[in-house]
Amino acid sequence: MSAPAPEAEHRIRLPDGRRLVCAEYGRPGLSIPVLYLHGFLGSRLEPRVAGDLGLHLFAPDRPGYGASEPMPEHSLRGFGADMGAALDALGIGEAAVVGVSAGGPYALATAAALGPRVRRLALVAAVANKKVLRREGGAVRLMHLARRRGRFALGLAPVLLRHLRLHGLDETVLRLILLPERPLLRAEVDVAALERLILVSLREGTRRGLAGAEADLENLTRRWDVRPEEVRCPTLVLHGGRDRVVPPAHARWYAARLPAARLEIVPEDGHISLAVNEAPRIAAFVRGEA
Repeated sequence: MSAPAPEAEHRIRLPDGRRLVCAEYGRPGLSIPVLYLHGFLGSRLEPRVAGDLGLHLFAPDRPGYGASEPMPEHSLRGFGADMGAALDALGIGEAAVVGVSAGGPYALATAAALGPRVRRLALVAAVANKKVLRREGGAVRLMHLARRRGRFALGLAPVLLRHLRLHGLDETVLRLILLPERPLLRAEVDVAALERLILVSLREGTRRGLAGAEADLENLTRRWDVRPEEVRCPTLVLHGGRDRVVPPAHARWYAARLPAARLEIVPEDGHISLAVNEAPRIAAFVRGEA
């Protein structure tokens, strides 16, 4: 598995003074600039999991993750405004946007906030709104339950995370989580290398604590301040038919509300296997080839 290193890392000062760190992959001219928004507990290193797709890609640590500072107030629409400021700082006019898993709502918010600057939107195994979270089950429903348990659980989580890392148990836990996905990956995928890349991204995303995870719990489990109906650009809603983390009902929710959506459910893919197996399909879509 080819795992490209970032060509550069950009430290961006947002209008309110917060730091946002963004990794750049590939070179200008490979494709329209692509903004990649990582999933829960991920980081700017997450795109390495998919290998080299020939894209000019920018992957920020979402606020509170990795090296990016948290937002003072939780808001999907505010995040979309942040992405506009980040693109301005990077000298990017128009871009395609990809959101994976818990990054999906943030990708939606970016497209809603930036309007015609977003040429194409890909929602990959994306988490839908709080009603779908409660109703449709899957492992992602734990986000709703964690929010209901409140800050007591969030206060214990960093202690548990440090303990797991200290004894190398985070790798063991990750391997167990990925176990159901292994049979769904293409035969040529180096599973051990894939696990290492995911672990590196996870450790980077949570190295300063769980402020990013707390923001996700707040933003995704309450009423959103953006609506899918605001997004007019061509949108690929891609989901695995065997996704037990974020069930396919989430994809159907998006497809029923996005004005220019194309729903594609891949019957034999799960949650992580979808992003790995279908990476060339996603790349072709954001380049405008599919």
